[in-house]
Amino acid sequence: MSEHEALNGGIYDAFPGYRLPSDGEIDTALRSALVVVDTNVLLNLYRYNESTRDDLLGVLSSLEDRLWAPHQVIREFWRNRLSVLASRDTAAGQVLDALAKQHRAAEAAIVQWAKATAIDMSGQEALLAKVSQLHEDLEAAINSHTPASSSASAGSRAEPVLVRLEKLFQNRVGPALDSAEWQEAVNEGNRRAVNKEPPGYLDAEKVNSDLAEKAAGDYLVWYQTVKEASRRGTDVLFVTGDEKEDWWWRYRSEFLGPRSELVEELKTSCGRQLYMVRPIDLLKRASALAVTVRVESVEDVARVSRRESEEHPAWTEAGVAALLEALETEGREQADVIRAAAQAGGTIDRDAIYAISDYDDDRMLRGFTRPTARITRDLQAAGLVANGVDAALTPIYHGGVKALAFRIPPEMVSILADDEPLRG
Repeated sequence: MSEHEALNGGIYDAFPGYRLPSDGEIDTALRSALVVVDTNVLLNLYRYNESTRDDLLGVLSSLEDRLWAPHQVIREFWRNRLSVLASRDTAAGQVLDALAKQHRAAEAAIVQWAKATAIDMSGQEALLAKVSQLHEDLEAAINSHTPASSSASAGSRAEPVLVRLEKLFQNRVGPALDSAEWQEAVNEGNRRAVNKEPPGYLDAEKVNSDLAEKAAGDYLVWYQTVKEASRRGTDVLFVTGDEKEDWWWRYRSEFLGPRSELVEELKTSCGRQLYMVRPIDLLKRASALAVTVRVESVEDVARVSRRESEEHPAWTEAGVAALLEALETEGREQADVIRAAAQAGGTIDRDAIYAISDYDDDRMLRGFTRPTARITRDLQAAGLVANGVDAALTPIYHGGVKALAFRIPPEMVSILADDEPLRG
């Protein structure tokens, strides 16, 4: 090798996070790396059909001692478990109640019709039996797609999911950090959230929440994962149902791999490689572990993923265009701020807002989001924007009362990615 060649490198040497692993490399990681599960993977066991749950747990069981959960993951599992159970049971109860009402209404209608037409009793009973059978079949179908009810939702050892998880994660949950290390990690996680550094910066609004860790939950999961990978000296395959871009390197709807910053951080910390897959990918790759899963299980995981996405309404191109048009009609600087935030990846800092808006230094930003909030409400009333979308502009605080930056919803970033950052 010449001296010139020794001083230079390839396109990935200084940028390892941009190298996309092959399918074979991911399968190899599944067979050899430390496999870390995120909280949502465990909570979704309550949302899947029983057969899907069995298939996913079967894949996880095959990993044996390579399966691991950070302490923060289990902490969040216990924190959110009851609300997931309540939501699931409520949804099943609502549809069964609706069917019961329709059953009673159908029976009453048939009885009234039979009286009006003087149909004989045997004919009436035959029709009523058909209606009853139809509703029994519907209820059976719904129950077959609903996970087994947890009569011991408060945490009884008899609850099926807990029984499986207790056995699966015996001696496979990371220890709690001591108080000093925990506080240091929390501080770093909240700093990253404010400064839009992955992972977890899309939770920046939690900086002012009642959670002990504030916005640092995702970072705690990451920090503990890096620490365990360093201790074991192994690559990491992180399994998460979180599809946001503060974890993933995404192009539109395509998941390319983990954020390049996270790949580089693990490589720098312990010289190991980071891989990421979603639960649906884990099931599709089960054959790499010599485990067979049902096609229906893959479809069920996709269903839950779609439902979670649909349950959180998103801005559309038409909605964003209507918002910007209304702001511009009123001569509001927030339109250019939103465009600039999109060009910057979703967050715009205080100084940039002052520059774009030509504000004096002593101008306060109190009330800066009011025009966008008001117009959003008007567009929702007109049916142009879905109810429940994220605020067009969300202030980000880090202590004190001044907003240090503002964030726009991630879908706005994608919609406005090719838009001009500022009008001339």
